[in-house]
Amino acid sequence: MSVETSGVNSQNICGLCNEKSSKYCCPRCSVFYCSLDCYKSEKHLNCSESFYKDCVNEELVSYQADDESKRKMVEILKKMQNEDLGNPEDIDEMLRNMDESEEVGDDEGIDSDDDEGIDLHDRIKDLNLDDPDALWNALTEDERNEFEALLNQGDVGTIIPQWQPWWMYHKEEKLVEDVDDEDKTKEDDVLKDCPPLVKVAKFTDLTTVKPSPAIRFNIANVLAAYAFTTRYFNGELDPVEGTVYLLSICSNLDGNTNFEDPAIAVEAVTQKCLQSELIETDEASLEVMKDDVFQILKGPSKDKKAFYCKAALSHLHKIFSEAKTAGKLSKISKDNSDFSRKFPEHTREHLPNLDVSKVKKCIKKIEYYLSFVESYGQESE
Repeated sequence: MSVETSGVNSQNICGLCNEKSSKYCCPRCSVFYCSLDCYKSEKHLNCSESFYKDCVNEELVSYQADDESKRKMVEILKKMQNEDLGNPEDIDEMLRNMDESEEVGDDEGIDSDDDEGIDLHDRIKDLNLDDPDALWNALTEDERNEFEALLNQGDVGTIIPQWQPWWMYHKEEKLVEDVDDEDKTKEDDVLKDCPPLVKVAKFTDLTTVKPSPAIRFNIANVLAAYAFTTRYFNGELDPVEGTVYLLSICSNLDGNTNFEDPAIAVEAVTQKCLQSELIETDEASLEVMKDDVFQILKGPSKDKKAFYCKAALSHLHKIFSEAKTAGKLSKISKDNSDFSRKFPEHTREHLPNLDVSKVKKCIKKIEYYLSFVESYGQESE
């Protein structure tokens, strides 16, 4: 057993520094490495230098370079030389190739059958954007390496548009309302973009027992978990993954915990996020989450104060309902696609199995909360 474990661990160690865990695989020599520094290290120099040289040479022969293209290419070559990615002889050879490319006839453009000459937008326009393996296969070798470098440097978030929550709009209150109120029109447009409200039974039809004051505080705990998770996934929640994350930080839905104070209810989510093995966050993000709860409870306007709360609970109802259906169909299965093998941390394999029976109970509780808000609002009496 110890020998087998040692063998597995050795495969996960960077083949260049022999210290850190490997995250990537060189597409040319298949060595596993941990970072861009190792990729460009002296031990890997022959492979990386050859890669950059081939990329430049292929680019040079693929099209006729104009003055602007030549200028950019020279800058790249100089940068390569400064970063020790190439030797003077190679740089000279590339520059000679650039000069020779000017002699190529105007009719010799980019081959339309060459994937590297086709715009990325055209390559992926007919693909399923939810299929990471299909998207990965559509990338050129250059684009794959650039993506890996961005992941390694932690910069991938800089190229993803930041999602803007629908609950951030609030109508300005005026003492006198105009007949043709532009704010009213804008409010109507904003509300159309919110999650559709779920119709539920009247609260008096569900129970004759007087509702406990704790219900409002419990709803605050649910809203805090929802707001954090929605932002965490940049507004795009996979039903199963989103439900797992939501339950991991929402004590009320996961364990029926009751709260006696709204601040404590929200702070409970903060502590769960900091303790979670699934979530990586910081104090700034958690402060945003607290403000999000306030914005949701504030509502879009004075006369529609409960609307955002009902929209958030309705969206939760949809997420949990879809997760219930997906959980019935199959358990989380191992993904053996090229993308998943290369980036195993981006699959579902690290998630615990979804408890469908618990999800069903959560759906009923969310319907109960929706009915309560519909009848009583979310303001404390």
